[in-house]
Amino acid sequence: MPAIPQWVVYAAAVVFPMLAFALTPPSIWINRLVSSLSIHPTFDVSRVTSVNVYGTELRGRDRDRFLHAFNQADFLFERGMVPELNYNPIFIRVKEGKKMYEFTAYLYGDGMVQMVRHKRKKNVPYRVSSQQLELVLQSCVRDPWWVS
Repeated sequence: MPAIPQWVVYAAAVVFPMLAFALTPPSIWINRLVSSLSIHPTFDVSRVTSVNVYGTELRGRDRDRFLHAFNQADFLFERGMVPELNYNPIFIRVKEGKKMYEFTAYLYGDGMVQMVRHKRKKNVPYRVSSQQLELVLQSCVRDPWWVS
């Protein structure tokens, strides 16, 4: 039986670990990839530098309540068109580290909130279900006369 050349052993020692790493990447990388592709992001409260609603920055307890309610909201479905509602939209801007997220929210009632995420040059509308988020956004509305 002929001897195995040394270069085959060295190549296998390099290729097999790389192949194993490529087939089972660390979960931290996968979580980062999935979160970057998700429509409804979850924010790391410690990394969020500012939350603006109607250009007014939320601070302290209001900011924490909003972020907690936003992270706990259940994603329902994505709609293909931007809603044309008669309701006053709620403009939200969240800055997390170097990333800036811009949303427009429309309140439907019964815990339903229509969100439109402004991502690059396109608008991505989707709907979430969260009674708590609806209550937090109702408290931020400029003209509360139309909120039922």
